Amino acid sequence: MEIFEYILLMLAAVSLSNLVNRFIPSLSVPIIQIVLGMALTLLPLHFELELNPELFLLLFIAPLLFNDGRHADKVALWKLKKPILLLALGLVFLTVGVLGYFLHWLLPVLPLAAAFALAAALAPTDAIAVGALEQKVKIPHQTMQILEGESLINDASGLVSFQFAVAAMVTGAFSFKTASLSFVGISLGGVLLGLVLTFLKYGLVRWLRRLGMENVTLHMLIEILTPFAIFMAAEELGVNGILAVVSAGLAHSFGYKQMNPEVAKLNIVSKSTWSVIIFVLNGLVFLLLGTQLPEIIQTVWNNPDIGNMQVILYTLLLTAAVLTLRLIWSLIMDIPDGEEPRGPWKLEFRKALILTLSGVRGTITLASTMSLPFVLDDGSLFPARDLIIFLAAGVILWTLLASNFLLPLLIGTDSEEEHQEEEAEAKIEILRKVVAGLNEQATDQSRLALSHLTGTYNARIRLLKKNEEAEELERLLGVTALKWQREYTLLALKQHAVNPYTAYRYLIRLNRQLFIYTRDKQYKNDLIPFKSWEEITGAFQQVRLSPQERREEWNKLQSGNFAYVLDQLRELQNTGEMDPEVVSALILRYERGRLRVTRPESISSAKREFEEALQELSRTGIQLERDYIQLMFENGRISRASMKEMKRDILFMEHELREEMG
Repeated sequence: MEIFEYILLMLAAVSLSNLVNRFIPSLSVPIIQIVLGMALTLLPLHFELELNPELFLLLFIAPLLFNDGRHADKVALWKLKKPILLLALGLVFLTVGVLGYFLHWLLPVLPLAAAFALAAALAPTDAIAVGALEQKVKIPHQTMQILEGESLINDASGLVSFQFAVAAMVTGAFSFKTASLSFVGISLGGVLLGLVLTFLKYGLVRWLRRLGMENVTLHMLIEILTPFAIFMAAEELGVNGILAVVSAGLAHSFGYKQMNPEVAKLNIVSKSTWSVIIFVLNGLVFLLLGTQLPEIIQTVWNNPDIGNMQVILYTLLLTAAVLTLRLIWSLIMDIPDGEEPRGPWKLEFRKALILTLSGVRGTITLASTMSLPFVLDDGSLFPARDLIIFLAAGVILWTLLASNFLLPLLIGTDSEEEHQEEEAEAKIEILRKVVAGLNEQATDQSRLALSHLTGTYNARIRLLKKNEEAEELERLLGVTALKWQREYTLLALKQHAVNPYTAYRYLIRLNRQLFIYTRDKQYKNDLIPFKSWEEITGAFQQVRLSPQERREEWNKLQSGNFAYVLDQLRELQNTGEMDPEVVSALILRYERGRLRVTRPESISSAKREFEEALQELSRTGIQLERDYIQLMFENGRISRASMKEMKRDILFMEHELREEMG
């Protein structure tokens, strides 16, 4: 019962950290979680958590790296492969070598292998930790892409180096040649195993789908279990489990693109589920550090071999060494800036400094040091284990604080006008992503409902643009649509497909509208209704019709006009020659008009299908929009106020759809 209560307290603390960060955005979430973890130790609890190092790697590292691989930006990874590989491999191995010897020299109490283990733990950066800083400072987009790609690969290289150093420490034996060959062998083996198991997993999923088993819960459970199963299989076979889950994650990002309602629903559930899992796991890592820190600090504080101020100084020296190595490496390598050549040295130094301070240490460093074994093969205690964790925690805190307070000074803040423009661009990007996501799920049956729903989003995009050029374009396209109606009506009149009196009544209305918009006297003068005896006869025939028949005749002509204009608009939309929001808005207007003039008794079935499709698509669109709003807010692209405003827009859209359907 005590462990269950403890887990509930930890989960509550993770939730509380997110709430506290909303009110104190100047502090990043990891710092708040460490403080909350320390606060948990002050509660009168009757349970002490003992961490199993092997379980820690499986529980935290496997799903975190698998998720990073699934969401990796493959285009950015390939485009920025040179700086990413230089940082993720070159800088990691340089840090392990240089920092390992530096640590052994600085702290002789640490054996060389243990020093290398700590250096390997400090080598990887953590993009999730620095992502929390984007709520306060806008890190350049390309820098964030480099950081994300680097953290994905250097997690694996750093952890592999860490495992070799720990193995050398535990067994007391180390051979550079053997280690190098073993490194290549188990690394390639891990990558191949991850790819093979992913292929087998997709085969299992396809087999289940062929059996008709489309249960979202079942497929979601398989997806959650995948990283744990792959990691455990890799460890059993003696290959690297870290690279296995990373390669499996990357392979999953290339998954098949077949789209049906079941897959679409699974994608939505998967995004929501994994966002909760990853947030909880990251939060638990920092909370666990906080719960371990008081005891570790007390142990280090009571150690007579090292002074208290001295150990704090060591954390500062380690942080300075890590950042200095990163700065020098960033200056040596060529940080790309589009297609432009290297600029003045001041600009290059500033870019290197931003990349250096953005390289925050976090989850992987903590997970590595906490996974250190308690005893060696000979039964003796692992030397200075508490000191290693304390030093790693100190470096994490100093890098977090440096990024938290120095990056805003280095990057600077945008003016209010620039900030508003950037937020408007982010909002437009959110809405366009939602429209793109809805279009991926479109079918012939849901086309009208999709047009209706995307029109709502496009209207909001036009409001955000506030572009006079777009407004003029919308006016010109509206005039063109009226001309298309005029063209269709004249053609129908020529082919005797419409009553002359009805056609001329319609033409008079169109000419008046065209004259108002264009002030062209051609349309003002072209208002004579009858030009032949046949047309006059048609007018008298129209008089003999009942009001109901006249309305049906008018609606028939109007429906044909709307269908003709819609064909022209869709052809224009497919060419991509005009602003998509402007074209979509006019398509929506004419779709609504055609639906309005069609007799209800002839479309009752279609209307039901329309309402059902609209309800389903609107639910999907709302969920997509909420996901993208949260993502943009977490990445610092939009403020809290903008997030609330967009959520109010969602509520308004839901109300509007209910009104139109009800």
